[in-house]
Amino acid sequence: MKVLVIQNKMIGDVLTSTVICETIKKHQPNWEIHYMIQPNTLAVVENNPFIDKIVFFEPQKHKGLFKLISFGSSLAPEKYDAVIDAYGKWESILPAYFSGAKIRIGFKKWYTSLLFTITVIQKKNVEGSAVYHRLQLVEALLKVKTEIIFPKIYLTHTEINQAKTAIKERLNPALKIIMISVLGSGKSKSLPPEKMAETLDIIAEQDVQLLFNFMPDQEEEAKIIYDLCKTQTQQRIVFDFYTKSLRAFLAVLSQCDALIGNEGGAVNMAKALNIKTFTIFSPWINKSSWNMLSDKENHIAVHLKDFFPDIYENKHPKEFKSKSLELYNKFDSNLYKGSLQEFVKRISL
Repeated sequence: MKVLVIQNKMIGDVLTSTVICETIKKHQPNWEIHYMIQPNTLAVVENNPFIDKIVFFEPQKHKGLFKLISFGSSLAPEKYDAVIDAYGKWESILPAYFSGAKIRIGFKKWYTSLLFTITVIQKKNVEGSAVYHRLQLVEALLKVKTEIIFPKIYLTHTEINQAKTAIKERLNPALKIIMISVLGSGKSKSLPPEKMAETLDIIAEQDVQLLFNFMPDQEEEAKIIYDLCKTQTQQRIVFDFYTKSLRAFLAVLSQCDALIGNEGGAVNMAKALNIKTFTIFSPWINKSSWNMLSDKENHIAVHLKDFFPDIYENKHPKEFKSKSLELYNKFDSNLYKGSLQEFVKRISL
């Protein structure tokens, strides 16, 4: 049987949806699994032993109704027996439909029953729903109950050795290394500069090295945060530890002792590399969806709702997206200072 799994974009989502491929392969090792992603997310799925072929979806190339239909039709020669659409938008729904696969599985929406042969109702109020819901799609295909698993990133020995060499050239091997997810993907998912600086000052109370992780177009914003830090903290920050590619970054991350900072793709990648994390969620992101592998020691996560549950009442955090900056003002670093200090101390031992 040949199966196409679709997760068109967002690097954290692409990484998370690999659990679909892995679960299918573990139950049916002889099935052929193809995975549709955007080219810029390839780094997190390279060398994944549960994926037989990568299919690239290029959004600019396939933009518009007719191009999406044409792209879907171009998949027909693969003769897929089944398609699992974890993305659930027209950029995936139409290619899934026009691929010609007899079995087409996706999440239930008012219109998807017209295009999918099986629609799945996402179970509500489950921890780690980002993984749980994807495994619901797998269960709809396999017709068996599956075990919860978590995504993994597979690096080569060469990549790891190159990272170790780069680290030795710039950092003190006697000190612990903490990667800092200093900025989220946008202001609504990033601690305000002064609050991130306060957080870094707390971390720098211990004798550790801090690697700033940010996108090239975020350098100016990252520098503002650096300038707001205490002098002692600045001395512990390595601001310009640049890598040439996302794979190179992942290899460096694999050699760090922890990642601390804003919730996002970097946190998910750290967890997939078995690196300890301390995650600060945006006030409008649903913590229970993405708080995978949480525990009281290796993976700590904090959310404004943990401290001010009355703000949210019975509303979903996404309803507060327009108020994210206002709510961030209530997210004082003193709220999580104690747990952060304990986490860093454990890392420093």
